[in-house]
Amino acid sequence: MSEANRCPVCRAGFRGVSICSRCGADLERLMQLSAEAWRLREETRKAMGVGDYKVGFELASQAQAVQGTDTGEALRRLCEWLQAGGRNG
Repeated sequence: MSEANRCPVCRAGFRGVSICSRCGADLERLMQLSAEAWRLREETRKAMGVGDYKVGFELASQAQAVQGTDTGEALRRLCEWLQAGGRNG
């Protein structure tokens, strides 16, 4: 499970509810951020699908700023690489 999807108070796994089942912390804002990052990553994938890697990179970077994940970073780096023409270096 991604560290981004854990309760910031007790580190319990995120279960998609607005109140942490372990400590009772309010997770509504965490849920909103997670949803926003997901939406931005979906838009990234759409941009990549039409070959707009510059927009894809910008969207993936925004998603990482909202909620950084390992998978999101891989998506951002892929867009960056494709934007550069897929060349090594």
